[in-house]
Amino acid sequence: MTFHSRTISWSMVLSGIRSSGPSKDEFNDAMLAESAAKRDAGRVQIAAKHGLVTGSTFNVPTIMSCAIVEARKHRRNDPTLTWGAAISRALRFFWACATAARRLVVPAVAPVAPMPAALRRGVLGRAWELFRSSYGYPRVPFRSLGWGCFTCALKRAWSEARETVRLAGLGIEALKAADAIEPRVRVGLSTSYTDSIHEVVARNNAARLRAAAMAYAPA
Repeated sequence: MTFHSRTISWSMVLSGIRSSGPSKDEFNDAMLAESAAKRDAGRVQIAAKHGLVTGSTFNVPTIMSCAIVEARKHRRNDPTLTWGAAISRALRFFWACATAARRLVVPAVAPVAPMPAALRRGVLGRAWELFRSSYGYPRVPFRSLGWGCFTCALKRAWSEARETVRLAGLGIEALKAADAIEPRVRVGLSTSYTDSIHEVVARNNAARLRAAAMAYAPA
């Protein structure tokens, strides 16, 4: 009996293994995805430890408190670091942790329709209106209130504008039906005595936003 032997070329074997496995780009993408998953898992643990998210809502005061504590640590470790840079770095970190945790409870949704130009132009005027009604401006001078108060009013104005866009996406018939189901209540009438002032104000604000959304809602 005759035996035939073959010489194994290890370079050919390794080449075959490489060609049958993932490409270099696929391997790098997989490693990046694994690193991102580990980073998000760590952020979620930090968010759960500090209570940065309550249900599906960001716990903004807690995020700010954690960021201030972390910024002070940054300043101790690096005295040359300015307070603005330290608080910015800390805020980005804790907001990333809160966002990673919130993604677990809030599924991805369809993108919201772009904000109409007319509604966008009215945000600043609404911010000044809220600033006057909430903080007593100009009876209380601006230098006593500061930009922080105006920033809060501006955030509320943008929040109202985004809610108007969301409501407009429901359609005008749905908005009319909601208005018919939930009538407006004016403060001071006997029908409003059973509700707290905050409930009445919230109901009237919701009705006002529905009325504004009807101007942008599709028929």
